[in-house]
Amino acid sequence: MGSPTFLDGDVRALAGVAGQAADALARLGITTVRDLLEHYPHQGRYRDVGAFVPAGVAPVGEAVTLVGHIRGWNVIRPRGKRLTIAKARFADDDGTMVEVAFFNQPWRPGRHPAGSRVAVSGTLEQFRDRLQLSNPRLTEVEGAHGDGHADLLEDVDRVVPTYPATERLPSARIGALIAGVLQDLPSLVDHLPAELRERHGLVDLDTALRRIHRPADLDDVEPARQRLVYDELLCLQIGLQQRRQRLESEAAGLLHPSAAAGLATRFLASLPFEPTAAQQDAVAGIAGDLESAKPMHRLLQGDVGSGKTLVAAWAMLTALDNGRQAVLMAPTEVLSEQHHRTFQRLFAPMGVNVLDGPRVELLTGSMPTNRRRGVLAELAAGDIGLLIGTHAVLEEVVRFSNLGVVVVDEQHRFGVEHRARLRDKRYDGNAPDVLVMTATPIPRSLALTVYGDLDVTVLDELPPGRQEIATRVIESGSRRRERLYEFVRERVALGERAYVVCPLVEDSEALQAKSAESMHAHLSTEVFPDLSIGLVHGRLPAQDKDAAMEAFRAGEVQVLVATTVIEVGVDVPEATIMIIEDAERFGMSQLHQLRGRVGRGSARSYCVLFTGDPDDNARLEALASTTDGFKLAEVDLEVRGEGSLFDTRQSGLPDLRLASLVRDAAVVSATRDDARRLVARDPELESHPLLRGEVARRYGEERLEALRTG
Repeated sequence: MGSPTFLDGDVRALAGVAGQAADALARLGITTVRDLLEHYPHQGRYRDVGAFVPAGVAPVGEAVTLVGHIRGWNVIRPRGKRLTIAKARFADDDGTMVEVAFFNQPWRPGRHPAGSRVAVSGTLEQFRDRLQLSNPRLTEVEGAHGDGHADLLEDVDRVVPTYPATERLPSARIGALIAGVLQDLPSLVDHLPAELRERHGLVDLDTALRRIHRPADLDDVEPARQRLVYDELLCLQIGLQQRRQRLESEAAGLLHPSAAAGLATRFLASLPFEPTAAQQDAVAGIAGDLESAKPMHRLLQGDVGSGKTLVAAWAMLTALDNGRQAVLMAPTEVLSEQHHRTFQRLFAPMGVNVLDGPRVELLTGSMPTNRRRGVLAELAAGDIGLLIGTHAVLEEVVRFSNLGVVVVDEQHRFGVEHRARLRDKRYDGNAPDVLVMTATPIPRSLALTVYGDLDVTVLDELPPGRQEIATRVIESGSRRRERLYEFVRERVALGERAYVVCPLVEDSEALQAKSAESMHAHLSTEVFPDLSIGLVHGRLPAQDKDAAMEAFRAGEVQVLVATTVIEVGVDVPEATIMIIEDAERFGMSQLHQLRGRVGRGSARSYCVLFTGDPDDNARLEALASTTDGFKLAEVDLEVRGEGSLFDTRQSGLPDLRLASLVRDAAVVSATRDDARRLVARDPELESHPLLRGEVARRYGEERLEALRTG
């Protein structure tokens, strides 16, 4: 946005902004003139106040604006009601009398005493022999006596926006301040290249900013909004692409071409099933990255059970085909051990750990010392091709002979420094290819924004044979609970297992919700005294958590009471029932992840959401209506809003003043493509200095670092 000196001026220098008004603006995050102009109206809340017409000929039942004088006031306070009605006797310039009533605004007569010249807008109605204005809006005006209203157009807008406001600083006051700024604002120089404006049919910046605040009619609003939304998203995407370009320019990559008769090809041929189309597309996309001299930076996201591990295994074998090693890092020992078992099963047809098959080893913090030393020695010598482990793989003593591919599972559990330490396991200055995975579905529009400097691959279909999970919402006190416990007993007798998840570890007076400890005691002694009931939560030592999970996986425990510690990665095919207590206390994404712990075998699976809040049933019923995590993620994003991308909480959502990642998904995709082309041709935007300055102003390098997607 141009005219930096004026725009960056202190908002307190504006006429009408003093003490309380300045404080109220500051609470809205408005300290500069630019902040004020970027305090956009609520979208969809513009009010057409109607044409300027004399009351005597105005159509009843339609929105109109009348100009005239207030003749007097009558303030009514109905007995027994906390209500005031301030009725103005208003006469327009033709002398027609109209009654204008304001509810709970007793200050009106003092602010607009008899004799005040005003414009009043609203819907004209007739009650008996009197004309009235419903839902009125009043603005004091100067001049324009008699029939001449032309000069009122500068003071009274036909289309009136509604702004985010406070009690001390109402929307009308904010609108008046912005209108005053726009009158003084010189024409803005446009930072957007003409070629992009023409390609997308966008209005110029000056027009967009003025029309978003003071549209001549409602048709002006959307073109203005589209231009300003495009600016927000393009600048963000350019910043992300520039950051990616700098990362790639600072590190040389490794070539990992596919081998026609290599392990990766033999692996796909040995599978007893056909990979899904989504998996095949993912393999093709990753193959292109591996064959490039640039380091791979790719996010592989897919719903629970979509087959991410198979794709990761193929990528890691491609490193082996090129004489290099690969590592997979997972957030917990349980998940690491699960991956180790899965890889051994997948690679069994190729002779895993024997003959010419791949050598796969596990490294965790709890390994016996002698075994650990042996793994480290063989890894450094290059005898181990594939390593799977926890944070233990980051330790200084873990040295690779020739690391080629890094896979990080459940990437949101790790910070950028963890991935950087894995990349630094090479000592020749070259960077290994990096694939990060997540089973948390992210709407495409959000993924293209939050992970704007990563290539994004989505596995959006499940392998054949996966059982649908039947989901039900039940009130906590329902008698159906007893029948459910009987059903659990029946399924356990058939060799199946059940989870019971609670929001708290222990009872709390402040938080009235079921705790894992009390639920474990209740189920063990009163409901299933003849069954083995396990307990796992985040406060247990790591070895105790792992032991509890292993007992459940092995079948020594039939019912496992837990907190969300089991949310990610636990794979027990025999688990077919998921019971979630106080489900209203969990986010939709959490609930979906928990539900994904069942349905991993061939038996039909069930999820029960107990809730003590019937008002939250609509959200829970939405979860029950679909098992598509991406659809649920879209719903969750709409409910929660975009939030803030650049805060210390790492919410993963952007500082967007106007754009919506849900509503503007098409613009997200378009701006990503545009940003890539711009940065590929001109990494520092030297040919577009105005655009470069706008990107730096909005999203400087320091703010982009907060995304932590490196």
